[in-house]
Amino acid sequence: MSNRRRCPRGLCAGQQRLAGWPLWICLTLALGAAPWGQMIAGSARAQIEPLGLVLPTDNAAIFSDRPEDFYMYVHRSFEGQAPRPWSGGMYGNVRTPRRFPGGVSYSRFHEGIDIRPVRRDARGEPLDEVRSIAAGRVVHVNAAAGGSSYGRYVVVRHDWGYGPFYSLYAHLNAIDTEVGREVAGGDRLATLGYTGVGIDRERAHLHLELNLFLSERYDEWHRLRLNSPNRHGAYNGINLVGIDIGALYHEHRANPKVALPGFVSRMEPYWRVRAPKRGELELLGRYPWLGRSMDRVDAAASWELTFSRSGVPLRIEPVEQSSRGPELVWVRESAVPHAWNTRDRLTGTGARASLSASGLNYVRLVTGDF
Repeated sequence: MSNRRRCPRGLCAGQQRLAGWPLWICLTLALGAAPWGQMIAGSARAQIEPLGLVLPTDNAAIFSDRPEDFYMYVHRSFEGQAPRPWSGGMYGNVRTPRRFPGGVSYSRFHEGIDIRPVRRDARGEPLDEVRSIAAGRVVHVNAAAGGSSYGRYVVVRHDWGYGPFYSLYAHLNAIDTEVGREVAGGDRLATLGYTGVGIDRERAHLHLELNLFLSERYDEWHRLRLNSPNRHGAYNGINLVGIDIGALYHEHRANPKVALPGFVSRMEPYWRVRAPKRGELELLGRYPWLGRSMDRVDAAASWELTFSRSGVPLRIEPVEQSSRGPELVWVRESAVPHAWNTRDRLTGTGARASLSASGLNYVRLVTGDF
């Protein structure tokens, strides 16, 4: 079903313009399937705003026929070769090639995009301004160069009317904003730099992400599951799950009315888990458009959650089958080890897979069952 299908006349509450929203949301609004229809309607009553995306620096080569001028390369050593591929700066499984019986695959996921500077001084120091990609509010500033692989970074919350999304700007030099500041698209946040892990002046770049937010209880989960301090509260990168901002820029240029629920729904599903239903899901309250078949929620014993290969939640559905704990119920068949495709959250190959300890912890964070 196309996400651009229009609501039947008169069904969308208040005749709101929900471009890019699936038809099921419009019908839920009209039918008011309580309590989930009310939750979705509450989200949709907020004004649906266009994304209004702008590029975060003066580098606009993403729209040119020379992507190598936009994406920062990575150093790579593989089977005696040492190339510097610009594709390593893209979103997705683009790093750490490894050979398997069927060929070569990339085993390391990159959650954002790395943007090259276009201005440097005589010493080679980058000079590019880093700007907010859209209107929003600054919610986190890490001014310390250490303490995170991101180095100095800023997080901005954006509210387009269907749940908050968070842009993240990393490896910064000087930061020129503060928590609580309201920003417009194009407002200055910082200067591009090379703080963080594994970056030098030669490879100075802006690492940019656009994320869903997983849990308000992240700090509690971190204390229970990870043997390390959490210096960034709920804005730790583990709690922010990124979508393909590079692809979104291209889609937004072709269709400025593109909406993120539709964009996320078109991501390829890779794995599905079943987990006990212990009350309402915080994630579903934040992003109710992830829900399916919510008229069955009262009779359900479990949730089934479908994820992209990188762990982006794509769909949440109540089911009657019971579950004593998170369990994998489906995986996309692949000759590549599932661990490479899923950030080590699954083990196995082919049609056989299971949750790793990391995957189990991730599902518990997403469902709040920890």
